[in-house]
Amino acid sequence: MAIKQFSRPYLHGYDLGVGVDRMSGSPMGQVVRNTASPVENASGGVVDIRIERIQSTEELESILGIDVEASFGLASFGAGASARFNYAKKTAIQASSLFLSVSVNVELGFLSIDDPVLTEHADGTLGNPTRFQERYGDAFIRGMARGGLFVGVLRVDTRNETESEQISSSLNGAYKLFSLDAKAKFEELSSAHQTQCFIQMYHEGGPIDLKIVDPTDPRELLNNANLFLESFRTHPDASSRPYFVTVAPTTIARGEAEPPNAADLEKATDVLIYCAKRRSAILDQLNLMDFIRDNPARFNIPEGGSMSQVITAAHHFQSDLDLIAKCASRAINDSRDAQFPNTFAQAEGTVFPLGQLPIPMPVQISEEGDVLVPNFRECRTWAACVQLAKDSGLKLAYEYQGEVFAPFEVLDFRPAGGSRVAKGSTVTVVCPPERNVFRLRDRPVLAPWVLRQQIGR
Repeated sequence: MAIKQFSRPYLHGYDLGVGVDRMSGSPMGQVVRNTASPVENASGGVVDIRIERIQSTEELESILGIDVEASFGLASFGAGASARFNYAKKTAIQASSLFLSVSVNVELGFLSIDDPVLTEHADGTLGNPTRFQERYGDAFIRGMARGGLFVGVLRVDTRNETESEQISSSLNGAYKLFSLDAKAKFEELSSAHQTQCFIQMYHEGGPIDLKIVDPTDPRELLNNANLFLESFRTHPDASSRPYFVTVAPTTIARGEAEPPNAADLEKATDVLIYCAKRRSAILDQLNLMDFIRDNPARFNIPEGGSMSQVITAAHHFQSDLDLIAKCASRAINDSRDAQFPNTFAQAEGTVFPLGQLPIPMPVQISEEGDVLVPNFRECRTWAACVQLAKDSGLKLAYEYQGEVFAPFEVLDFRPAGGSRVAKGSTVTVVCPPERNVFRLRDRPVLAPWVLRQQIGR
């Protein structure tokens, strides 16, 4: 198996030609000569602006550039992604609120080492693979992008599912989000639906004085996105910073470095991808339990259920997250000993997963009456499940089961088909983990407004 190049967030200590421990992302010694050059006849920059609805932590992580598939899971647990991941965690995505994101990605130029050659010192240690890896790792920084990243999230707490969908539909055509009309649109919607709005913001590069005075005013998020973008037009050099790099295996450099064990790396990478996917899904479930616990007046507890079940589920989900972190750490520290969470849990004297959504689930108070839960086992794709839930007036959550990457299949779903629940209730679909499938592509999200344009330097 050829070890592939991948992208990851910038980390202090990274520079072109610097060695990298591939599994942890930690910077090592200078292993390749820094002979980087820009792409010829490509001095312009690229701006990518997106406005879209997000429905899971996995989708937000993709916007933040810590996508599980693109980085083979390494950016999710290795060094250098903690700030972005912490922002995704604090945003607390869950199914009972509406989440809209505004992201601005500015790339002013990309430098790359076209013909990597080992440094003299690195070449001199080729006869000692252990020493070579201790000093230089097994990969190196081949390319670096300069620019900036801005991500803002607007959370809208509504009274019920119907209001969330009405607001989502109303914003579907809000392509001029940075105009006065859009600001008026937000004010109109907030007044008409008696919503509560909260905003959170994260950026790398741009002005250092961007701030939020009123966290309930979405106009501040729009203004800050505007100021961020404007700073790259007026002061591109002062506003930009390295914000992502490409990492390539050292074996492609001239000098014939000793290749790492590809089979061990492949297994460890599979473990990290699996752990990253499960962590994102479990975070969504934990966030939902916390939201129900913090907002009991918004939910009805069905007969046979209790708030103590919600609290217990939250504790179990947190235990699952802790175990996943330990499992990923093992894979990073020693790829030869990488284990999937279920096997790792057995060795730790516990089980995985512990967390499970309460049965019966608390249901969000709705004035729309009861609906019948359909048979989700008939769905052959996630998109089909989403459409069936939408047609039935239900929300959808997913839960991974098993440790084998496989095509989509509905293994189980809760509550059971044929039962009656309040409109807007959440149905959990159990499915095997999928590999190389971006769930964002399968989900019906708010139609994004995307703008790519060249800007001068």
